[in-house]
Amino acid sequence: MSSLMLLAALVVWTHWMSPWLFNLLLAKSHETGAPTAHPAGVAALEASEITNRPAISAGHRGGLCALGDLHGDPLHALRALRLCGAVGDDWTWVGGQMTIVQVGDVLDRGNASITLLEHLWDLRDQATAAGGELVLLLGNHELLNMQGRTRYVHHKELEAFGGKTRWQNAFDPTSGAYGKRLAAQDAFAVRGHGSCRTLFNHGGLRARLAAKFGSVGALNHALQTQLTQMNGELLDARDGPLWFRGYAIPQLAALTEQAACDELAMTLATVGDGATRMAVGHNIVPWISSRCGGALQLIDVGMSSAYLGRPAAWRCDEDTRANVSIVRALYEGDALSEEPPELCAACASVSPRARLLRSTSHEVLRIDPHGDCPNYC
Repeated sequence: MSSLMLLAALVVWTHWMSPWLFNLLLAKSHETGAPTAHPAGVAALEASEITNRPAISAGHRGGLCALGDLHGDPLHALRALRLCGAVGDDWTWVGGQMTIVQVGDVLDRGNASITLLEHLWDLRDQATAAGGELVLLLGNHELLNMQGRTRYVHHKELEAFGGKTRWQNAFDPTSGAYGKRLAAQDAFAVRGHGSCRTLFNHGGLRARLAAKFGSVGALNHALQTQLTQMNGELLDARDGPLWFRGYAIPQLAALTEQAACDELAMTLATVGDGATRMAVGHNIVPWISSRCGGALQLIDVGMSSAYLGRPAAWRCDEDTRANVSIVRALYEGDALSEEPPELCAACASVSPRARLLRSTSHEVLRIDPHGDCPNYC
């Protein structure tokens, strides 16, 4: 093999390697067993690493942007926020009045969960002061930490914090410095205007629960109550909204594709407050993707370095003249973006070898080197 071919293969592997170890767990209803191994140096944010990256425009103002699971990696989180145009070269809000939604799983796996969480809380305050908004939702890993389950906390971070008991005390939802603040966060948010209006949640909200509680406000209130009691159906590790995978992977919920899409439509009609889609994390996909004709947006690409991932962001802008939304998946590179493809159609186009798919406005590598697609399609 020529040196050029070797170099090309290295570039593909570096930027597009998906978290295959995690996907071995997708067939389970909830996460059990030993934690995923972490490559050395996930880590601490260094300004030189940011400023040496290719410049990414921060020129967007207004609009709606969202991030999937971040898992303890401040560097990749900052780079993803830059894709949205929310920050510059450090943790300073430059997003004006735009709205960013992060769908949970800030914690675990990476070795800088607390550093990342504190950065995001501070950035949320900056956004509010500037007339913008950073919405931080709960994921199942925030729940795990509030339940005292430290299985997925990076061992070096746990040790540096002072050990398991100190960590568990800090994340207690009724008395812990971190747990009390997390327990006050929402798990559901409807954001965006017109055709960009979107319901955000970590895993997916089942129609039965939507009908029972009736609104996003009631759901958030009930979840916060259940967190303080650490009991309730919204915390369920199979069908609860922080854990449910059935819209992304219908067979895990014994649903057909059509049945999953029909249930999703009922949920949106019940609590969506005009939302035309649901955006979720929790399910790692090779690319930001869609199902159900775009009604489901899958935005978790395993971007943490704990998964050898790559920064990515989801964005929606409204074309008010045409009354349509312009939804884009954003990746680092020279204007590298695309409309989120239908997941299984994109998976069907994957070649065993890396190949470049071209369109009139962008180029996107469409590869699945570790076989994520069969988990979904």
